[in-house]
Amino acid sequence: MALTTPTTCPTPAATRREPGPAVARTLCMGTHLLVEMWRSPFSILADARMVERALGDTGAGNGGAAAAPDIRVHQFSPYGVSGTASVPGAHVVIHTWPENKYAAVDIFAGDRENAYEVLARLRTGLRPEEVHVFEVRRGELIAMEDT
Repeated sequence: MALTTPTTCPTPAATRREPGPAVARTLCMGTHLLVEMWRSPFSILADARMVERALGDTGAGNGGAAAAPDIRVHQFSPYGVSGTASVPGAHVVIHTWPENKYAAVDIFAGDRENAYEVLARLRTGLRPEEVHVFEVRRGELIAMEDT
């Protein structure tokens, strides 16, 4: 799915409208996950090759066929990694603080389900003991449909 294709998002109860001549439907451009990963192994978060491997695994799937992600990583001295991955339908950005066993991750996907699939694969590669996720629906639009 192209990242610019709106998908249907659930409309929060506070913004739902009563049915009438036209019904409002909420669309969004994508799902943005702001992820806090805590207590990942130092050896993974400190090594650009390990982070690159985890980012590469985010493109796996798609019916069993592996996608070829575009990955960029930067190794800091003495340790720490920043990286990006562009995979079909999603973008991932990561910054690690191995000394705190912490990684900050942003995942943007045109499809909510895809965003969480990418997160699941990244969790497998980085092995955090605790994960906090804040979900943002980006580019919400209201489309009017005739009833």
